[in-house]
Amino acid sequence: MGIVFWGIQAFGSTALNCLSPFHKLAHPKFDTAVELEMVSDPPILKLFTPKKGIVAGVFEPGGITQETRDLFPGKSDKEILQMEWKDLAPYKQLEILRFQGKKKATSFFEDRKIPNMKYEDALFADVKTATDFLGKHYPQGLHTIRPPEFLKGAIEYMGPFNYPGGVELHFRIKKSAGETSKEARNFQNLIGVKPTHQHVYIVAPIPQKRLEKNPFLVGTQNAEFYRRVNLAAELITVMEFGGDVKERHSKNGLLETHVFGALKPDNLVKVADYLVDWGKGIERTPLKDQLKMAWVGFRGADKFDQPGLMGMEFRSISASANLEVYELFLDTVQKAWLQQKMGISQEKIKSWLEEHYQGNYKKALKDNWYQKTWPEVISKAPSELRSELGFFNRQRFSARNDSEHTELKMLFHDWSKDPLFFEDLRRQESIRKAQVKAVKELKEKDADIQIVMVDFLTESGIYEAVLKSLNP
Repeated sequence: MGIVFWGIQAFGSTALNCLSPFHKLAHPKFDTAVELEMVSDPPILKLFTPKKGIVAGVFEPGGITQETRDLFPGKSDKEILQMEWKDLAPYKQLEILRFQGKKKATSFFEDRKIPNMKYEDALFADVKTATDFLGKHYPQGLHTIRPPEFLKGAIEYMGPFNYPGGVELHFRIKKSAGETSKEARNFQNLIGVKPTHQHVYIVAPIPQKRLEKNPFLVGTQNAEFYRRVNLAAELITVMEFGGDVKERHSKNGLLETHVFGALKPDNLVKVADYLVDWGKGIERTPLKDQLKMAWVGFRGADKFDQPGLMGMEFRSISASANLEVYELFLDTVQKAWLQQKMGISQEKIKSWLEEHYQGNYKKALKDNWYQKTWPEVISKAPSELRSELGFFNRQRFSARNDSEHTELKMLFHDWSKDPLFFEDLRRQESIRKAQVKAVKELKEKDADIQIVMVDFLTESGIYEAVLKSLNP
């Protein structure tokens, strides 16, 4: 396992050992995109401009607001509208965009685009720290960069209130997913802004011919792979970066928005249903954002600008994350999905379905995803774990950990029917022993959840087995 500090493994040891032998794609057929949400500081505002580069481009004809006039006392409407956007102070740019956002007829959830804005064709970047970016070395000083070469699509509001104080930009290049993630961070360093969290997209063709031949089996195989990718992303958060698995919400007055959370069992089934219907030629309504809420979201063909694609959105890459592990993780998943070699063969998936679920893929997928409600998790836990926890502790424990540290549900989940372990009695026994030990430790008053989880996922072999299973 590598060196351990205070019960937590040395950074990246297991992940690097499990993923490093597998090579990235040298020449991917499809772009990889990274969504970057950033505060609208001056280096960010320099990246985009209205049509024709003047203030008039922000507004529809005749649409200048009184608030905009107040920013420029003594100027006529004509003079204001002809002003060069790049010559305005950043705070005036933001104010004009804020006035525009208030007038926008559609909500953020219908249309996130900041209207009438486009990327600058070229601009000077004041490089403070020497940076390698897209195959070129940029020493300190002023350098020309061309945003449209790597920033694509619409410029969007970051949050749900049409407020331009934060924007979402789409960094998109034809490199492997891991390289693209790294280059997106290099881009931020180049323009002098702090790293932010990333949403990295991996796309692959929907396996049309394979689905047509056996829609239920191939659809289940892909959904089950997606389940393990989510599990791996959560495990990496816990094991490599000391995080936990919890819900996150954003509040503005009475409006509360669910912005981050774990995969729900019903959504896992919806992924399989989507692919099964695709294989059967049944037309579905567009998925849009229905299945994005997970450590790794799922996207349907309607999301992409080429036909017949599906996508995974890796949403848990934090601003402080060391990208070495994620580069290997992303590249491994991308290669496996594109090749449709997803670590567990169709024959084994078929055996798993028939042996335990009489071919019912929906029940199989739901039963083997651990993120259910606490009462359901506890009620279906192996009997010795329920006995070890005890009734009083069950009630107190469920209430205390309802929305935070939901990775603790792994300690009570029945792993014996998991497609990775259902044929391996020795591994099942190792997992059960590690579960009992972890639950005993959790009952102690001074129990450290992070240490308990790291020890459990290491001793049970779950972490290593999940990572290795992703390899094509």
